Amino acid sequence: MITNPEWLKHKEKKCFHQISLNCIDKLVECMESIDIEEMDCNTCFKMQEILMDEIDDPEFLEFAIENFSEMFGYIAQGSINIRIHRDITGEMWFGV
Repeated sequence: MITNPEWLKHKEKKCFHQISLNCIDKLVECMESIDIEEMDCNTCFKMQEILMDEIDDPEFLEFAIENFSEMFGYIAQGSINIRIHRDITGEMWFGV
């Protein structure tokens, strides 16, 4: 009898994460009155909290936080289908 609970878990990493509309709305609300180049620490922490509630994969979360200005550029353009992609080598990028 197999007693290891990890046995049936899929070992492959997810290849993308779709940013939800709810998350985008919260980020926009957080950034509405702030110039991204003049962002303060409280705003940064608030955005990190929003992303932490949205993204459970630590690598996707780290990528989103480190590249927030790029993601916000897509949001500012009106893109609502924002994904974080990861290839088999582990390289990540945003796609819309």
